[in-house]
Amino acid sequence: MPRGLIITALLLCIVFFHHFLVVKDFIKKTKNEHGKIKPFWLWLSFIPVLGPILYILGGNFNNEERSGRYLFFLILLSAFLIELTTAPLRAFSFMACAVITFVLYFIFIIIISRKYSSRLKDIYILLACLLGCSILQLPTRILTFSASLVSLPDFLFHLLGIIMGYLFYKSNRIIRINILAFSLLSCLFLYFKGYDMWIDKLNFGTFAGKVESKQNYDLNFQTNTGDSLSLSDFNGKYLLLDCWNTYCGVCYKKMPKMQQLYDDFKQNPEVSIFAMHSFIEKPRHGDNSSENYATGSEILEKRGFDFPCLAIDIDNPVLKELGVNSYPAVLIFDKESNLIFRGSIENASDYIKKLECE
Repeated sequence: MPRGLIITALLLCIVFFHHFLVVKDFIKKTKNEHGKIKPFWLWLSFIPVLGPILYILGGNFNNEERSGRYLFFLILLSAFLIELTTAPLRAFSFMACAVITFVLYFIFIIIISRKYSSRLKDIYILLACLLGCSILQLPTRILTFSASLVSLPDFLFHLLGIIMGYLFYKSNRIIRINILAFSLLSCLFLYFKGYDMWIDKLNFGTFAGKVESKQNYDLNFQTNTGDSLSLSDFNGKYLLLDCWNTYCGVCYKKMPKMQQLYDDFKQNPEVSIFAMHSFIEKPRHGDNSSENYATGSEILEKRGFDFPCLAIDIDNPVLKELGVNSYPAVLIFDKESNLIFRGSIENASDYIKKLECE
């Protein structure tokens, strides 16, 4: 067996060992949380890793078959190395990682197909690229599907780059122009809008933030002086609440946008804008400090923000009823106190400005 083939098999074995550690951790977690293991999903998750190893090592084949298999796994390994090389980009931006890897795979499969289509069927080249892209990600995603949803568009765009490149290679000139246009628009959409919409869907249950709820919420909060207010006190006005908590780093990054929004509407008598601090009354995070209704206002004042802040206990069940499952979250109520928006500060800013124009 060629030395390169052996090296490829060894690298795949390393990937297999990595996946074994992931599965081992998953089994431990599953036992602790659910008391049983789902063996079907565990075995299924091994297929993308174990299958190529058995294929490369198994069977006797002639020189032509050996050459084809050798080429198949070199392409697979190359695609895998692209995935491995671009993975660190996720630490900076999922959108950038998705777009850059899309372009790399698009170009890669075109070059490989043109060079090796005489030695290996096009469909096998496509399969090798798809396996190389998926061999590290797919098993982990099968085991930890919910936890990996945040980066799902990134992975899907990697696969899309391979498929679009393959279709480009197989198509005529007119279709190629359409494929290029579709690819460009897809990348631009994901980078500037699509990924944010996906995060909104995961966090708030809606892509654009607009909701329709006629439920009467028993929402009560406190001012920084301890006075009590309720949702009904704002009847006749649009009410925007920016929900945040002390330990939310993203919340602080979004506060300048909240300040800008407040400055734009503070003179508008039909719109009331507040931050709503979810204070932690009982000490957490390993410290002995506890919070109260004034904590949020004090933090904002120290950071130089002057928009008003209401307060609510973070364990108040009405927050879950409102769909506040993560922070920051912006809620908008109409003049009859119906919830009409739940989403990000960016979408909330656009939405409240549209309401002003109506």
